[in-house]
Amino acid sequence: MKRWLAPILVSCAAAIAAAQLIAPHLMPGRAVALVVAGLLAGGVAAVWAASLGAGAQGAATTRGRDDGERRYRALFEACGDVICVYELLDDDRPGLLVEVNETTCMALGYPRSRLLAMTSDELYAPEVRRAVRERMRALGGAGSLAFASAYVTSDGYRLPVEVSLRRVDLDGRRLCLAVARDISARLESSELLRGRSHADELTGLLSRGGFFETVGEARQRARRLGAPVLLLHAELDGLKQVDDRLGHAAGDALVLAATGVLRLTFRDSDVLARLASDEFVALAVLGRSNRERVDWRTIMARFDEALAAKRTELAGEFDFSLRYASRVADWEELDDIDELLAGTRGRATQRGTWTAGGRAEKAAAKA
Repeated sequence: MKRWLAPILVSCAAAIAAAQLIAPHLMPGRAVALVVAGLLAGGVAAVWAASLGAGAQGAATTRGRDDGERRYRALFEACGDVICVYELLDDDRPGLLVEVNETTCMALGYPRSRLLAMTSDELYAPEVRRAVRERMRALGGAGSLAFASAYVTSDGYRLPVEVSLRRVDLDGRRLCLAVARDISARLESSELLRGRSHADELTGLLSRGGFFETVGEARQRARRLGAPVLLLHAELDGLKQVDDRLGHAAGDALVLAATGVLRLTFRDSDVLARLASDEFVALAVLGRSNRERVDWRTIMARFDEALAAKRTELAGEFDFSLRYASRVADWEELDDIDELLAGTRGRATQRGTWTAGGRAEKAAAKA
């Protein structure tokens, strides 16, 4: 109603003025002038009031928009995740960053001005950029994407992150919103738990469960190289008697002595495990040349030397003795590691080494 008040008053004034011109005898001229002036004044007042209301409403709208932008900016800056906005080029390749939050600056170690001169591609570690580009090609059709990757900080540190991408069309601009969460603590916790569950507490070797889970990795390596594998099984003699007679500290010393023999014999990349209190196993992928010094004869000669040295070292304290056997096998035989272990264990001797015959041994002999 307020919107129509001014036009109505002005129309009434115009109608009265027209009627006075057509029939001047209907109303005295002074009265007509007063009425017309009143109506015009009311119209002007209505127009002024309407303009004030519109101005106030516009100001309120502007204030609301400014308040909303300030709240958005405060939330954007306070977020604990790394948030970046960057342009998408015509072929959906990532372009320059157009906005970053304070967490991005702190996590990556760059000032905001430096980040806004970088492309999204530069945020990722060089070794993962190709994989990220391949994933980005799927963003156009999907609209959003999530994956694990690694950012690189200003000092070269690889920061493991979980990245979530979403396309945004804003004012005719094609943008991408990237939210990355630091998952390094989660990975460290996972590795710690995995290490605890897979490692023997006393020796640091793999536990029984850890050994059987790791056999698959050794199998894949042997298959890739086309190389045979050496399996060594060893049992510590008299551990229970030492525990009963001299105590568990003495028994632990014997166990650690056996562990030392294995560590002196095998490489860091070989699989070493403590299957039971007095039972040990080692698995090594053999080399294809004598230069690698990982042929089965070299390994077993090194084992005998380490065992003899340890016996001499402990001669005044314990009667240190290992019953052991070794076997060269094809990588396919690792599919049934229980059967392979049982066959090797059954041939154990106190001072000698038994190596199974067959094509695997012939292949190892040619290495």
